[in-house]
Amino acid sequence: MHTFSPPSIKNTTSVAQVPGEHIRNDKNRLAVSPSSCRPVHIKIATGERRSHFFSSCIITGLLLCLLVLQGCAKGTKPVEELPPPNGPAVSLYETRDTFLRYLQPGNQKMTSFRDLGPTIDKSLKYVGRKPRSNVAVSRPGLKVTWGEMYKTLLRLKKLLPSLDEHPELFAEHFRWVPVSKGINYSGYYSPVVDASKTPKKGYDHPIYRRPPDLGSHRGKYYTRRQIEEEGKLANKGLELAWAKDPVDVFFLEIQGSGCLRLDDGSIICINYDGQNGHKYKSSGRIMREKGLLKRGDIFEQRQWLKDNPDRVDEILHENPSFVFFKLGGTGPTGAMGYIVDDWKSLATDRHFIPLGSIVAYGVNIPDQKWGSRPLRAIGFAQDVGGAIKKNRIDIYCGSDRYANYVASFLDAKGPAWILLAK
Repeated sequence: MHTFSPPSIKNTTSVAQVPGEHIRNDKNRLAVSPSSCRPVHIKIATGERRSHFFSSCIITGLLLCLLVLQGCAKGTKPVEELPPPNGPAVSLYETRDTFLRYLQPGNQKMTSFRDLGPTIDKSLKYVGRKPRSNVAVSRPGLKVTWGEMYKTLLRLKKLLPSLDEHPELFAEHFRWVPVSKGINYSGYYSPVVDASKTPKKGYDHPIYRRPPDLGSHRGKYYTRRQIEEEGKLANKGLELAWAKDPVDVFFLEIQGSGCLRLDDGSIICINYDGQNGHKYKSSGRIMREKGLLKRGDIFEQRQWLKDNPDRVDEILHENPSFVFFKLGGTGPTGAMGYIVDDWKSLATDRHFIPLGSIVAYGVNIPDQKWGSRPLRAIGFAQDVGGAIKKNRIDIYCGSDRYANYVASFLDAKGPAWILLAK
């Protein structure tokens, strides 16, 4: 039996945290409270009498039942149970053939490679608007025109019906251009925040749209303290909604997009629409400097803020950065203007891996049961971020608890290839 615990994946890079730009500091990532349903690992010595063994099993079962009941009483649920990992751990130096040997639709929670179709269509619409002869990217090791990218997307779409039975077609029909030195991977997801369209008791924290004069302040607008404490934007018609919890909104800003669960039961989505120009300072750093944390992870941060509501403003207002939002569609929208897709859409540096690129990516992602899980997948560059530079990719993980968990802890290195039609 495996004990549930945060994965022991070492951080490989130190990246500045930029609000609304998908990239989070390893100690300051958005996540729900960890599951209370934690199996207990009890060792039973070999060679004991059979009666002792059965007694131990009964005790173990009772303990597990108590833990499950305790978790259910608290209303918590474990992160989604997944099948065992497929294949060995991903290696930064693994070959294309090794990658393909373990590439399966199920790695991305798909039932077939045909499921890539709608995502490919979004990239085709975007790339199709570009002049075919123009260069999409030109850097050492890679020079590609928009026409080549369009041809590649069409080729992959045509092959989709055959790939489940013949994955070797990936090698036969595409050039695999490796990304030198690999990729630093992180994840982002779409949080859901309780809110109301009108201010009322329990819903008194405004979520602001972009002010019309944001660009007229020489790069720096009002600070978070001026906006939230001094009310510099209050009563100007800029409120999109009012949230229940200011902490939820603070971490929503880090993700850059998410959904609001309104008090009438409806769901609306909002997207990043600008930032006040002030440098971001993470809540984890603020709280560590004050000696308030032992571990510093998001779970401890959220618990401390919940236990000390009178100090929430003190902590959050030390971060001068503030993010503005706009109403979105039915989900988080990427830089192409289309809704991003779980485990398929990637945020990249468009000057390094241009929007519309097909990327074969591999990384070991956090897993509560197994510690880590190899992910070998086919992704599409469909989003960007201010902190996504060169050899960094942010994987859109979705909006469920599993996505939350992976996005909260993923910070690992792995290989990547850009696919181009032969």
